[in-house]
Amino acid sequence: MTKKLTNKVDTKRILRIALPLILQQLCFQFQVWVDRAMLGHVNAQYFSAVGNALVPYNAVISMINAVCCGTTVLMAQNYGAGDKEKSRRFAENSFVGNATISTIAFIVFYFGAKLIFQAMGVISPILEYSVSYMKILSFTLLIFGAVATATSVLQSLGLTKMIMISGVISNLINIILDWILIYGKFGCPQLGIEGAAYASTISNYVAAPIMLLYVFKSKQIPIKLHIKNVFYCKWSIYKEVLRIGGPSGLEFILWNVGNVILVSFLNKLDMMAAGVYTLILSIETFPLLIYMGFANAGLTLVGQKTGEKDHKQAIAVGFRCLAFALTICLVIAVGFWAVPDKILGIFTNDSMLVEESIPYLILIAFVFFPKAINNVIGLAIRGLGDTRWMLYSQIFGTVFLVAVAYVLIFVADLQLMGVFLALLLDESVRGILNLLRFWKGREFFRIRKL
Repeated sequence: MTKKLTNKVDTKRILRIALPLILQQLCFQFQVWVDRAMLGHVNAQYFSAVGNALVPYNAVISMINAVCCGTTVLMAQNYGAGDKEKSRRFAENSFVGNATISTIAFIVFYFGAKLIFQAMGVISPILEYSVSYMKILSFTLLIFGAVATATSVLQSLGLTKMIMISGVISNLINIILDWILIYGKFGCPQLGIEGAAYASTISNYVAAPIMLLYVFKSKQIPIKLHIKNVFYCKWSIYKEVLRIGGPSGLEFILWNVGNVILVSFLNKLDMMAAGVYTLILSIETFPLLIYMGFANAGLTLVGQKTGEKDHKQAIAVGFRCLAFALTICLVIAVGFWAVPDKILGIFTNDSMLVEESIPYLILIAFVFFPKAINNVIGLAIRGLGDTRWMLYSQIFGTVFLVAVAYVLIFVADLQLMGVFLALLLDESVRGILNLLRFWKGREFFRIRKL
């Protein structure tokens, strides 16, 4: 049965999907800030160690999430078309496939952490801190594939409340364990940076069963998944997930490869440059983690509207989500410009580090706006089923970013400031290209049938 096409964007539905994701991400960001603030007050070198460790780790996490985007898109489009059985098959076959990818990542990080950081130009004592942190944190990858797939299933159906609940539980446990293990409370040894890694790993293992049990057992899920089916991956079905999610995975790998190269550039400048860079990026993620709730709502609803063959509404939803995102960016940017020293002081009591970081925090606020366009419109483009375009734009972006950053850092001798200027140029150019691509789709873009 064909659903009736509509002209009005359902803003309430966008909010129902986005708000739980926003609350979950706010809790996550608060946990990250607490984690880094605790470590920063123990040893300023931990900033660089955690920063170096999280660059390749987040690259893999982003890649797995991007592959899971294939699950989200395919389920959302088929659910929108009324084909629940096909949505179920995509979900069940994604569990084994995505878990396999994350398990391979665990093996690489656990056994190859030192080689990875040496290739990034990390030196002692930051090298040893980074390796010990990564060896512990890598165990989260053993369960991440399954959890990310469960998240994709819920997101494709627009049921995001449990994602929020699971995330809040994980983050609260993480914060409590951070305090106990980093500082050595209640008779526990003072573990420092290793304590932070243990806290993150344990909290993930506590929250994972909550998410998985809900996906397979809750009566609120309109698509009944069978646990026994997730242990048998049919390649003919999973390759469709990879066809949609694979380009997104490669796209995020390329983005993070560019980021790894930037960090390697900074490690050649001085020991703390990478720490300042990753500190600024950690704070910069605050608006991103808020508006990504709207970006993911756009992915879900654009996918569902595409399945319903309501392409005009799909485009309207994407732009409505972008409007929310840009408004959020403006509000937070004003705060960054007004009191940068107060914001930085939350994370470190090192007055020299705060003073050095202020101009970069002010500059990064300008990056908010083109980055929001890339993230929100990028997910909307994926919801249409066009993931190859995003891959192509990222190939261009990675080459452009690395080349411009090298020139600005070493040739123009702008050093760390050159990195942030390169980020602004890269996000702006790609933002214009991606916005034009999505806008063009209103009249010319042809949706490939899945």
